[in-house]
Amino acid sequence: MTVSGEEVPPQHQVFINYRGDELRKSFLGFVVKAMREAKINVFTDEIEVKGRDLQNLFRRIEESRVAVAILSERYTESSWCLDELVKMKEQMDQDKLVVIPIFYRLDATNCKRLVGTFGDNFRNLEREYRSEPERVKKWKEALISIPQKVGLTLEGHRDESELVDSIVKEVKKVLIDVSNKKRSTNHRTQTDIISSFEPLVAELDRLPSRLPQVFVSFCKEELGDNFVRHLAWALRELGINVLMDSYNRRGKEDEQQQVFTNIEKSNIVLAIFSKRYSESDRCLNELVKMEELTKEGKLVVIPVFYNVKTNEVRRLQGEFGIHFADSVKRFSMEPMMVQSWEEALNFIIKRSTGLSLERHRNEFALVAAIVKEVTRLLPSSRRMRRRRRLGIGEVFIRALTATFLFALFISPIRRTPDVNFLKIGNLLVGFPFLVVVLHKILC
Repeated sequence: MTVSGEEVPPQHQVFINYRGDELRKSFLGFVVKAMREAKINVFTDEIEVKGRDLQNLFRRIEESRVAVAILSERYTESSWCLDELVKMKEQMDQDKLVVIPIFYRLDATNCKRLVGTFGDNFRNLEREYRSEPERVKKWKEALISIPQKVGLTLEGHRDESELVDSIVKEVKKVLIDVSNKKRSTNHRTQTDIISSFEPLVAELDRLPSRLPQVFVSFCKEELGDNFVRHLAWALRELGINVLMDSYNRRGKEDEQQQVFTNIEKSNIVLAIFSKRYSESDRCLNELVKMEELTKEGKLVVIPVFYNVKTNEVRRLQGEFGIHFADSVKRFSMEPMMVQSWEEALNFIIKRSTGLSLERHRNEFALVAAIVKEVTRLLPSSRRMRRRRRLGIGEVFIRALTATFLFALFISPIRRTPDVNFLKIGNLLVGFPFLVVVLHKILC
């Protein structure tokens, strides 16, 4: 079960999270032994469990760059394991930790849905800690988040020995990736410092355009492209980059992850609630992501009520409520996900009154109101609109005017009385440079 001789992996600390009473004297021992033979800097809580404070383990997690979470049937018996998992999620969300889930003699689906013995153990623990609802809530969030990542299972391996080898190989791969990423970041920082000393015009040419970004969340099956297309066109007229979901097949995980990435890159999200919005699990999952980023202060969400009453969305009534109830039934085996939908809906709706079609004469008036609100929240978009409409001809005229005004009025003040107008030509040497700079700034 030893890993064949390869170069020593980067010595970032690897933290192992596991249910001690179940695994310490069996599977865990083989994993730790194989990692140490592979020269991996591995840490387990063998010392801390003998009486030291949980904060020591939290510090160990903070010191690590990789964590291996070995999820087993009795894992959810332990508040200690779940507290560690919450800490790992916090570090992972800050991009400070990579978590590798291992499903040990456990169906990954049971883990995600909290069913079977794994789910029963969690509910028993939930009752035991019912006086600490916030702590239990964090456990649930971590249990939803961590198992969503691609992990390793005993299925697909001949035996536990082969699974251990796969774990070691995966950990080494992640350690190398983490190390390469760190070196790449350092290299980019050094390159940026060097490039700052290059000529101004060349630097201006290399600068990427920084457009405000708005993501539109909507039920494509109901709204189609008409209303949303008009809205996107109006926003793009202001120089705002508009993104929408791009699902080709419902529920495809990599596509949903790409949508989440687009939301993370956005300044504002327009959540367009319609009667069938709540029948779409992808829309509801987008809401959960919006809630997460809004709470972190990274996103502003503007609710838009299109052909649906605000109270119907708020109280889950009417067609919106019926479709939501249908979604709940479809995903009855995933209670944690359903709960996250309800919490996200409640959070987004209560946070802002939003904009509604019933308060405007028609769709065009609603689009105008949305654009106005987005512009208010992104004041730079007005400046960008003016810049985008300036052509090279107008820039040329402005540069020429500025040069002659300087030559005729400002420059004589700093020269001797015997003004030689031929010297004005010397000022025109910088004219092409001025045109380039103004064009870069105003266009």
